[in-house]
Amino acid sequence: MRRGLLWLTVGFLGNGLAQFLQKYLHAAGLGQFQASALVAMYAAGAVFSLLLVLGFQGRVRLRELIFGVGVGLCSYLGNFAVLRALGDLPAYTVFPVIVGGPIVVVALAAWLLFGERLSGSVKSGIVCGLIAVVLLTWG
Repeated sequence: MRRGLLWLTVGFLGNGLAQFLQKYLHAAGLGQFQASALVAMYAAGAVFSLLLVLGFQGRVRLRELIFGVGVGLCSYLGNFAVLRALGDLPAYTVFPVIVGGPIVVVALAAWLLFGERLSGSVKSGIVCGLIAVVLLTWG
């Protein structure tokens, strides 16, 4: 559990710093370097991940490796989409959707795809999440 929390913290900081770097470059008038910075960050992450896989040689199954690559690609595409959205929309519209939207999507997908039962509090949370995203982006 302790190791899991460490990796969760690293993931949290990594994703947060990627978004912070994008916002900083834009605010500093260096917006033209955002895509290059994003590619460099993910390339460094890929190299770091490859080194980790080599360090765990024999203990990582191909299925786990493919899953990890898929998650990394989704993360890259998500950050790239945020970057593009920030180029066309104000941050007060983009970030509520990016932060609140996935929570609602995960809950709904779990219900639709895996048949998870949604309690009253979960349903209320989904409705509140949708309302929050709408109200925060209304402007």
